[in-house]
Formats: sequence, C-alpha cells, structure tokens
Amino acid sequence: MTDDTSGRVRLETDGPLARIVLDRPHKRNALNTHMLTELDDRLATVADSAEVRVVVVQAEGSVFCAGADTAEFAGLASETIRGRWTRLGQRVFGALADLPQTTVAALHGSAFGGGLELALHCDFRVAAPQIGLGLPEATLGTTPGWSGVSRVLGIAGPAAARMLALTGRTFSAQDALRLGIVDVIALTAESGVQQLVDDLLHTTPIAQSILKQALAHHSAPAVAGLLDSLAGAYLAEAGETIPTTTFRRSHS
Repeated sequence: MTDDTSGRVRLETDGPLARIVLDRPHKRNALNTHMLTELDDRLATVADSAEVRVVVVQAEGSVFCAGADTAEFAGLASETIRGRWTRLGQRVFGALADLPQTTVAALHGSAFGGGLELALHCDFRVAAPQIGLGLPEATLGTTPGWSGVSRVLGIAGPAAARMLALTGRTFSAQDALRLGIVDVIALTAESGVQQLVDDLLHTTPIAQSILKQALAHHSAPAVAGLLDSLAGAYLAEAGETIPTTTFRRSHS
C-alpha cells in the first residue's frame, strides 16, 4: 500500500483500489482552494494509474463534507467568485467524473452543498442510514455552483432536481434513496462500499471502462453506438470475452 499524507487530501492505494480521503475534519471537510487543488492533483495521479480500477472518495471525521468554505471568499465580488472559485470547482469535479476508473462516494457522514456536488460526480453513492444530504444554496441566496443541479438531472431526473434545489431541504439517506441520488444504504458506509467494491472488481477492466463511457451518454442510441463500436474489438483483443457455454451454465 502507498500513502500520500501531505496536505488536506490524502491518496491511499492498495492494488486495484484507491482511496481519496478528505482530511480537514475540524472544518467539517469544507472545501477551500487548497483542498480543491490537492484533490485535482490526486485525481491526476489516479487517472494515470494502470493498476487502479476503483476509486473511493471518503472523509475523516463525522461529516463527509459541509460544502464550500465560504470564509475563503467572504467579501469578494461576485464576479471574482464566479470567475475563479466556481470554475476551479467545476474543473476539478469534472476531472472526477471523467476518471476512467469507477468511483464510489462513501457517505459515512452528511454532505451539503459542494460536498453533495462532489459525491454526485462519483458513479455510486453509498450512505450510512443516519446521514443528511442537501443542496441548501437557495436558502442562502445563491445557487449550486459546481454542476450539482445538472448532475442530479442526469442521475435522478427533473423531479429530484426540483426537490433538492428549489426547497433547500435536508433529506435523510432513505429519502435520498427514494429520490435516486443514493444507490446503497448500509449499516455502515464502509460495509456497503466494501461489498460494492468487491462486485466491481469481479468484473473485467476493459468491459467496465467501455460500460462507463457508454453510460456517460444518456441517450439510448449513443449507448448502443458506443457498445457496438468499442466492445467487440476491445474485449476480443484483451481476451476478456465470456464463452457462451459459460454464460449458459451460470444461468441454467
């Protein structure tokens, strides 16, 4: 196992599994420029790894992430915030969404605002039952700035996006599961993450990569086109095709 413990965002790798850990618990892991920059660096390292197949995003302390550290930009003009802070977060979160590996947010604690937006840029969200989730920006006179609304639209549709963004409510893990923005609730987030990671690592790397690319395109024709153009050639070249007899045996 390797462990980069510098700064406020750690990267721990153990074979095919990498963990990106927010480590600012005394500030409820609120994201400032330094943390976003470190997160960007960790994502770049993971993206270049041929060994890592699954990336878990987690946090120290009792809260996953309270959102943006508003103290950093207090007093700044709105144009400055939009021009620097918003674009930085969008770029870094976009890098998370674009990772070739499958990503899992381990929500052992609550996630609000930018913290929930961070989790929404992962492929899966696993939550402990006692947590709260929300996009409270509208109650503070602003709007989610790191593509949170568009991520909810893509993941769970307009009804969920309206409920989260327009009300600013805090939702329980169970309500978030019903809305479609949480995939798994487990007694502990770690136990749910471990089961999901085991399942993901049971698949083959190239198949998983192709499917992730296909699922990033929401229209059915785009998905079918990607699968038709990539899957056969890539899987055959890698020797990862499953014999028909094996499939029939496992489903008989």
